[in-house]
Amino acid sequence: MLNKKYYKNKLIDQLNDIDLATLKKKEISIFNNSKILITGASGLMGINLLFFFNKLIVEKKLSINVDGTYNTSIFDFVKTYFNKNKKINFYKINLTTKNISKNKKYDFIFHFAGYGQPSKFIRNKKATYNLNSSVIAKLQNNLNTKGKFIYLSTSEIYSGNINKCNESSIGVTGPFHPRSVYIDSKKFGESFIINMFSNFLIFRVSLTYGHGVKMNDERVLNQVIMRSIFKKKIDIYGGLKQLRSNLFIDDAILMIIKSISKSKNQIFNLNNHKFDFLEKTFKLIAKISNKTLNNHISKISGSPKIIKVSNAKILKLLNYKISTNLNDGIVKTRKWYVHLSNYYKL
Repeated sequence: MLNKKYYKNKLIDQLNDIDLATLKKKEISIFNNSKILITGASGLMGINLLFFFNKLIVEKKLSINVDGTYNTSIFDFVKTYFNKNKKINFYKINLTTKNISKNKKYDFIFHFAGYGQPSKFIRNKKATYNLNSSVIAKLQNNLNTKGKFIYLSTSEIYSGNINKCNESSIGVTGPFHPRSVYIDSKKFGESFIINMFSNFLIFRVSLTYGHGVKMNDERVLNQVIMRSIFKKKIDIYGGLKQLRSNLFIDDAILMIIKSISKSKNQIFNLNNHKFDFLEKTFKLIAKISNKTLNNHISKISGSPKIIKVSNAKILKLLNYKISTNLNDGIVKTRKWYVHLSNYYKL
């Protein structure tokens, strides 16, 4: 009989499956003898980054100390996995109300804390503003003089722009836009970092998915994947002609890491260059799961009809080829949700 330990090991294996072979020595040696802070360590990007650095510690024998902060919750099996690891430490802290001690200095700060799901940043407006403004200003006190600040921004900054957007493009939304709290706070965060930090990278992320997501994730791709597992039919709610480019988490982490040793003071779009209509993506999920689609008419407030974002800048810098196609990424994400569901049932 399969037990909780079995599913825990399966989940850990997925978080550990990133391929270090694609990284050059210079791209990882930059982290040796460093202290790293990851805010939002319980989120999709943060948790995978934790496991990436742990892999460098274990497999590449690098001397790295990582602090990860989270506010709401983190997977219990992740905490127990790192329980005896003196190189990885977790802190539950609300960064909007409490500061990290000024005595803690870091060589790299990955500011990944925030609400990437529309329903959540709309519910948590004040925290969203603070995480992208006052919290950034406070974290500057924790960065070593020659340290690098890495900020997770969003492609929603381009909202309202129907052209293909590169890093010099702008959107055309105003303060009355339904997602203004997210869009405008990210714009402020970028502006503050550009003007106040001497060494930074900003990544405008589009629709990253994969192992590490939680069962309560409300983003549309994850919701449809979960319905393909746990429901008899897959309910979908309009927006089928919306274009999306989904980037699997392993590619996202590798692109961020590879950029750090190659560039500074730059903005990069972080997304897949392959765009598909949501209808095509949903049909692929239905085919993989052998389920039928059940279409309902609905509208997601403020959801952009077209997101055409160019990732040519970062691909050229890195000479990088995205390795995980949508089919394989969906299969891996479904497997994650199955293991996660079974783990919490036991």
